[in-house]
Amino acid sequence: MLDIRSDLSNRDFVAALPKVELHVHIEGAIEPVTLFEIADRNKIELPYDSPEGVLAYQSDRRGAGRENLVSFLECLDISRDALRTPDDYRTITVEFLSRCGREGVRYVEVMFDPQQAIRQGVSFGDCVDAIADGRRVGWRDFGVRSQAIMCFQRDHDPEQASRLIEAADTHRDDIVGIGLDNFETPGFPAMFRAAYDQARQREYRLTSHCDVNQPDSADHIRACIEVLRVERIDHGLNVIDDPALLDLVLERDIALTGCPTYYTGQASSAEIRLEMHRSLLAAGACISLNTDDPAQFGSGWLSNTIWSAMEAAPFTRADIVRFTQNAIDAAWIDEAHRRELTTELRAFSGGYGEASVPAG
Repeated sequence: MLDIRSDLSNRDFVAALPKVELHVHIEGAIEPVTLFEIADRNKIELPYDSPEGVLAYQSDRRGAGRENLVSFLECLDISRDALRTPDDYRTITVEFLSRCGREGVRYVEVMFDPQQAIRQGVSFGDCVDAIADGRRVGWRDFGVRSQAIMCFQRDHDPEQASRLIEAADTHRDDIVGIGLDNFETPGFPAMFRAAYDQARQREYRLTSHCDVNQPDSADHIRACIEVLRVERIDHGLNVIDDPALLDLVLERDIALTGCPTYYTGQASSAEIRLEMHRSLLAAGACISLNTDDPAQFGSGWLSNTIWSAMEAAPFTRADIVRFTQNAIDAAWIDEAHRRELTTELRAFSGGYGEASVPAG
């Protein structure tokens, strides 16, 4: 067996790994100090005494039996609510991509919620333009390539999603794909069929959140694949609970953007979720590791998220390289860019498919 970078500790191995991320929300990546600065200039009162209190408040709210999607989104709304100007969106995009550069992230797909921006006084066009401008700065100044995924909120009017898809025609070059997020409304895939048909006609790439251990998780995943005809599922770990669904995912080569950090305990990873990641990887699913909402989770961004999962699972270095190659394979990029990223990963790992070094 080839020894992958035995000169490095596991933490240094992950830090040096050329990384790709496919599942991160720009509104969940606002650093606490920046959140205070934005709230101050927008005259928004935050329920925290200081930047250091952000994670403590969130952990308290999500504790005591409330470790669930709803309580997490309640905390996320506090940060999202502070964004009131196009410059806010540009600021958080530039800061996030600066962080990606320091993390060794080569390429990232960033999700954003235009409905949230509109409700808070930022027009759709201004929001898209601000994020696009931030992305250009990210490539120019930090060497991080990025694309934007426009997510619609599952608990809001599907017809609004259709209208925004039409409005996005003048911004087509700035949006690579369409997604669904926020509270998981029962039966949501059927509600958004028309919007996804519109998006497919315009040749957007398609994904949707299917959060972990929600009511009807398997049915929602199946409907996203068969009704919305998505290429990826964000989260989607409950695929492993249904053999027929797993077969469908493998047959149609549906990628899964896994996020190992749990809703509580900052950088903790729940054992059962790590086991779901492990089982899906072993089954041959195209699953990757992503941060989701790194500032909200306090997960230490992508390097620490991967390292923490590696230590807790444990995953081997070969596993981590496979997760990374899966992200490259599932990325919405052209084949020349995919070959470039794959070549760099193989050069780093020295033969990624053959390697095995125990974690620890």
